Amino acid sequence: MRIKHHQEIICGINLIETVLTARHDSVETLYILDSKLNSRIKRISSKAKLKGVNISLETKNFFDLYCKDSNHQGLALLCDKRKEEDESLLGELLKKESLLFLVLDHITDPHNVGACLRNAAAANVDAVIVPKNRSCHLNSTVRKISSGGSELVPFIVVTNLVRSLKKMQSSGVQIIGAEKTAKESYTNLNFDKKSALVIGSEDKGLRTLTTENCDKLVKIDMPGQMESLNASVASGILLFEFIRKS
Repeated sequence: MRIKHHQEIICGINLIETVLTARHDSVETLYILDSKLNSRIKRISSKAKLKGVNISLETKNFFDLYCKDSNHQGLALLCDKRKEEDESLLGELLKKESLLFLVLDHITDPHNVGACLRNAAAANVDAVIVPKNRSCHLNSTVRKISSGGSELVPFIVVTNLVRSLKKMQSSGVQIIGAEKTAKESYTNLNFDKKSALVIGSEDKGLRTLTTENCDKLVKIDMPGQMESLNASVASGILLFEFIRKS
């Protein structure tokens, strides 16, 4: 099989099902493990056929070759690569009257980034924003963990995160940083119609420059003995607090 430079093979039932729904015109072939034709796979296969996608039954050898590092669940999809967005999209989004961004400040763990994307999709976030350097981008693990969230939320990579935060502020976006040493609890926060929630890495938190460019810093109260929350858990708590108060 020849995979063109603009194509990739993705695995995972949730991700594949989302791609078939969100951008089926980018899909070429759905590969199905011939020994695993369960009801859900049959349903996805029928959906793919209705959308004009090629179906190919393959042996375990095929999946061992093309999906060797993935829990493929008996499905693989040949499709166009999901593109990361650049700062031009940020400029377009800033024209909207209401906005919710999720900013990840140098988070390098793909499982955390993928889970944050899943939260973002569930909360109908306008975009997830990450810095170009020292940050995990939209790789196969991130997309698999996101359970399709990576197909639903724009993933914007910016050259300079602080400069992008300032650009947001100049367009009326309130920048809210999650910081465990903050004095104010997130439950006391009043959100603006245009807000960006900034989450730092689990080990280092927000960088000093990022903290200095936040309009407000909030903490998530933790009465137990743990010092910090997983970044994706923190993002989910703050995103749905925004929704609750909107």
